[in-house]
Amino acid sequence: MNINQILTSERGSVVAPAGCGKTQLIVAALNNPHSKPILVLTHTTAGVAALKKRLRKFKIANQNFVVTTIDGWALRVAHNFAASCPMHSSAESPKLFYPEMRRVVNTFIASGALSKILKASYSRLYVDEYQDCNMDQHQLIVSLSNQLPTVVFGDPMQCIFDFSGAMPDWVSEVEQQFPLLGTLTTPWRWNNANSPILGEWILQAREILMSGEKVDLSSCPQHIFWHPLSGDYQTDRSSNYKVERSILELYPNDSLLVIGASMDEQSRHSYAQGNPRIDVVEQVQLSGIITAAQEFDEKKGKSLADSIVDNVSKMITNVDAAVTKRRIDTILNGRNEKPATECEQALCDVVNSNSRSSILSALLQLEKNDGARVYRKAAFKALKDTISMSIGSPQKSMFESASIIRERLRQVGDNRIPKRAIGSTLLLKGLEADHCLILNAQGRGMNARHLYVALSRGAKSVSVFSTHQYIG
Repeated sequence: MNINQILTSERGSVVAPAGCGKTQLIVAALNNPHSKPILVLTHTTAGVAALKKRLRKFKIANQNFVVTTIDGWALRVAHNFAASCPMHSSAESPKLFYPEMRRVVNTFIASGALSKILKASYSRLYVDEYQDCNMDQHQLIVSLSNQLPTVVFGDPMQCIFDFSGAMPDWVSEVEQQFPLLGTLTTPWRWNNANSPILGEWILQAREILMSGEKVDLSSCPQHIFWHPLSGDYQTDRSSNYKVERSILELYPNDSLLVIGASMDEQSRHSYAQGNPRIDVVEQVQLSGIITAAQEFDEKKGKSLADSIVDNVSKMITNVDAAVTKRRIDTILNGRNEKPATECEQALCDVVNSNSRSSILSALLQLEKNDGARVYRKAAFKALKDTISMSIGSPQKSMFESASIIRERLRQVGDNRIPKRAIGSTLLLKGLEADHCLILNAQGRGMNARHLYVALSRGAKSVSVFSTHQYIG
């Protein structure tokens, strides 16, 4: 589409199917200097990091843009104009705080009181990933669009973060406020991977799924490979591993994303636990690490050692939590016939000292244990980094250290994604790999939009397990 439409429209929307060059279009628009920077809002700090990385790659002048999250920008307004944005809830209760903050800031913006400052600060507003806006965020952007020329970019078929409140309907509410400027139609992701046939198939599949019909997995035999599920867990898991192994043997230098169940994190961990070739993509909330750090703060003695073993057994293979905890009991009570191993002694040291350094030593020894393999590398590293930070900053609790580590990882963005990894559509949306393996295209939660997001991750091939050939 014509970039001048983006640069001159007072209000508009661009529908951007996956892999069709939306980010590059935004970058090109930001390469045009204005008297004031363009404000670019998106949803996550990872999204901000990814966009800034692309802008640096193309040497876009820093004075051309301000890139931040919608909530981060609104929070700054609430802080800077606290008297005009009275808040009753606390950030310690995010489920109450953020909805209230969005509504309060929207009321302030809608009043026009900030109009002169906005117009003096920014030339235009672009909002990325608009399909992820909930109704409060949508209303805030509408209020901003009354002050600044605004273009929003998104794809209603990638609206899968629809659990954070009511979402605006794309046609009746988004396009009503931001008239459609155009739809991107060139499948650059696949063209650049020399797979134009797959790119056209993905675009056609999007239209089919959007109309409520089913996609035929046999209709693109060069790039889409269907594997029927038997319904028997062990048989199907063995088939999953076999297909994955064949992809990696055929393309040893290529990247692979495995898409597991969005609603069953444990099943994704289990897949990686039995598979040395695949790492786990962790949720940015790192809730398991936050919980572990809190437990380490609160527990003492044997219960602290037990907590370490329980948590590590969910990240490293060959750590039998029940057996290890019984063995530590035996050693502590002097009933052991075999001398304690280095790992067992490290856990006994935790019981005796409760020190943070002993916790870190125990983690390191568990990692070195015979037959141990870390299958949740990002989570285990975050846990070790948490304890290391708390040792260097004894005034901080381990919980506080974990929160700081989590925020650092949020800022890193897509650098946290391994080359060969398992995640869910929610974790992998916006990412691409050479190949994609979908473990169950008809599993719980895999509606048409999740399916489209899953199918559009692979640039060269997509291998799909499902009960039926026609899915949607």
